[in-house]
Amino acid sequence: MYVHGHGVYDRSVATHVRKNITLPRSLDERIRKTARKRGTTQSGLIVHLVEKGLAAEASQVDRLLAFAGVLHGPPDLSETIDETVYHR
Repeated sequence: MYVHGHGVYDRSVATHVRKNITLPRSLDERIRKTARKRGTTQSGLIVHLVEKGLAAEASQVDRLLAFAGVLHGPPDLSETIDETVYHR
């Protein structure tokens, strides 16, 4: 525990991490307007959007992995794709 200013902080209970990022001005303005419109903080909006983006990315990877092992063909399929698929 340490004392800072007028408050006492316990580092072991910290649930957030401060990050510094650099944004294009146009994106900064969009974040400001959107946060204001939604009645939330810019930080809260950014966290929400990052979580959504990471979830969508993970979902795409899961969909691709569902096809792993589905295709059958010769062991050298990557080298003989034209012959195998297009019968050339």
